[in-house]
Amino acid sequence: MRQKWWMPLYGILFGIYVPRELREEEGEMILHLSDTPSTVYGALGRLVRTLSPRWIIHTGDLADDVKLELTPRELPRYRGKLRELKKALSDNGGRNLVLVTGNHDHQPTVRETFPESLIFSDRGRVELCGEVFNLSHDRDGLGRPLQKYNLFGHAPAGERGQVEGSIFLNGLSAIHVIIPALDKIFSLPYPGYVDDGRLVRRRRGL
Repeated sequence: MRQKWWMPLYGILFGIYVPRELREEEGEMILHLSDTPSTVYGALGRLVRTLSPRWIIHTGDLADDVKLELTPRELPRYRGKLRELKKALSDNGGRNLVLVTGNHDHQPTVRETFPESLIFSDRGRVELCGEVFNLSHDRDGLGRPLQKYNLFGHAPAGERGQVEGSIFLNGLSAIHVIIPALDKIFSLPYPGYVDDGRLVRRRRGL
């Protein structure tokens, strides 16, 4: 799906835009996102209720408006944000969540908050819906050999692309909806306000 100029504006006013074609799809869906400030949790919750994805993959910095790497004293605030995220993404205790911790995450707190979820430190691989997904918080950390689906986030580099049969999806740039059985990928723009929540990271190059 090609991004239209008005989609980020739509996101500010109404939430995450879901095209009719995607709404009508019937295959099992995998949702990929990354680097999410808490300001977008409400919109993510509505998206999850609309699409009912089989799996949700988050490639790190679960509460990207709390920069734990820079301000560790904000751990209590971070813990509260994670509880909000869990409520938004899952109604089954998090059993459909695959989480990769990033540089601003605190893995013990993530494991405490999401005891039913599959959690990787920095990188990992998982088989979902008949496909192996190669996961990393950043593109440079992707394991070798590459897989068909290689998912990451962290920095606005290495956007969606394909090299010799390997697909690269940057969850910082867009929310990706993957339907492996149909070999389809939809890229949904984040609402325009999401970057405001990431502003500290962008200013400091983190």
